[in-house]
Amino acid sequence: MMGRPAFSFRKWMFHTLSRVPWVGSLLVVMGAGLFFYSRRAFDFIREESSSPRTDFSLRIYFYVGLLLVSFLVAVLLDALLNRKAWLRRVLGASEAPPSEAPDLTAYTRHPIQFYFYFLFASISLWFFYDQVNGGFHSYYNSVGKYMTLLRSSSEADRLSAIEHLASLRHPRMVQLLTARISSGTEKEKIFATWAVGNAEVNDPAIVQAISRNLDAVQDALRHASFLALARIVERPTVEFVRRIEEELRRSLAESRPPPVHLLFAAAFLRTPEFLPLFLDFFALDDPDTSVIATYAIVWMTGTTADQNRRILAQLDRNITASERLRCMNTVALLFKAPELSQETLMALRREFEAKSSDFRCRPEVFSLHPFDSRRDTLNITRINIQGFRYLATSSELYRERILRVLARVRDDMLIPWLERMSKNEQLPEYLRDLCRQTAQAKPRSETGLNW
Repeated sequence: MMGRPAFSFRKWMFHTLSRVPWVGSLLVVMGAGLFFYSRRAFDFIREESSSPRTDFSLRIYFYVGLLLVSFLVAVLLDALLNRKAWLRRVLGASEAPPSEAPDLTAYTRHPIQFYFYFLFASISLWFFYDQVNGGFHSYYNSVGKYMTLLRSSSEADRLSAIEHLASLRHPRMVQLLTARISSGTEKEKIFATWAVGNAEVNDPAIVQAISRNLDAVQDALRHASFLALARIVERPTVEFVRRIEEELRRSLAESRPPPVHLLFAAAFLRTPEFLPLFLDFFALDDPDTSVIATYAIVWMTGTTADQNRRILAQLDRNITASERLRCMNTVALLFKAPELSQETLMALRREFEAKSSDFRCRPEVFSLHPFDSRRDTLNITRINIQGFRYLATSSELYRERILRVLARVRDDMLIPWLERMSKNEQLPEYLRDLCRQTAQAKPRSETGLNW
């Protein structure tokens, strides 16, 4: 008695995929199914999804479907154009006797062509489904994943999304950011305010939303709002300048250092109206406040002759201040080098020779980020103006900083002193060599003194 022949999955697959009408029908059904799935899934991701994991799963299912549809296209093309060469090679009966006649179609109908069909179908179908869904993939990579994070229950995810969306400068993003500044959580309001200020998004709707928070009860939100507006408003109103001055004078009246963000908000406006206030801040004897005040007074524009004299007088007084302020003062003096008097230059020469000047200066770096002191940093010891560059990015000798100022304004009266310092064995060889170089030739204004 003969038994029933064993079922062969391989033969079943071969006979099933060899039926062109059946493969064509299955291709139409699966292609249509993938179309409707992509529309629903991608619309959900655009408008409702609040989880990157959900996005990932839905997109994986789409790609699995895409590969299956591409496979059916390749099988159909293999059957119609290549006489099922791939099916015969991979799934066909291997025991078929070889033909004695040479196979003249070995190069024109090779199984490898199937893989080209598959690759072509995958790329073509990817572009097709992408276009019928409004360019979903480029949208998702640039915006969509952050829109999902913006709807997340995690505040950290929402803050990350806000920062990225602020950099896009898209009208719809302006709407979303305005909503967060106006009605988000307290942390979202502060973070969104910082983000648009950092990205310099000066849209009128954004400016209006931030301006409403200038009366906020929370100090952090109020100060973040002042700083953001100072960074993005090109022409600040008199009312805005007055409001910052009121905030700063409140700190001065209480004899406490003002918030750093508020100080930079005033400094960024560069208006001489703040000069008396910044000069008063030196009396607080707070290192951060004095350093930022030094930066602010030399960066002001439109100062009168009398105001400029007051600035130079303060810089003269700073020459004998604390080590940290003296370091920052050399940067300010370098900025004001063409206006320095002979008395100031003489004081710097004495300072250079003093034993108390044997210390190192560090760059003054402040963070403008509301929550992370390592981000959005500003190095105020850098100078890049009128062709002159001074990039203070590492620790350096205080005496070297003084020498930069003297080299910047070098004249014939300084040459004997420079030559004498170049022979002073109490100074390090490095400084003596700098004195020797400066005595020989005055650096041009367009030359970066990156010694």
